Formats: sequence, structure tokens, C-alpha cells
Amino acid sequence: MLFVDDIIRTKEAAKYLKVGEAFIRQLIRLKKLRAYREGRRGGYRILKEDINIYIKQKLKS
Repeated sequence: MLFVDDIIRTKEAAKYLKVGEAFIRQLIRLKKLRAYREGRRGGYRILKEDINIYIKQKLKS
């Protein structure tokens, strides 16, 4: 079951990974991090699970 707390914005994702928001948006554009757009100007929403998957992939390489 998916809860609202499992979905975060780019700003929160950047803080979690200790990187800039621009880097998070770049990862999304390069399809290295899954996300979806919320509305026309709402920005991206990212599942925490997808961030953990990205981290695991980085640790393997």
C-alpha cells in the first residue's frame, strides 16, 4: 500500500541525497531516477522506494 509519506518532492529528495535540486532534476531527465509530474507547474514527485533503488544501483557500480 502506498502512503502520502512515501512520495517526496525534488527538494526533499535533494536533501535526502545531500545534492542540489538541479542534480535531482538532471537524474530524472536522464531516466536514472523515476518520477512523475504533478500538474503543469507542480514539479516532480518521487517515490522514496525509487530513491533507494537509485542508491543501490550506485553502490553496485
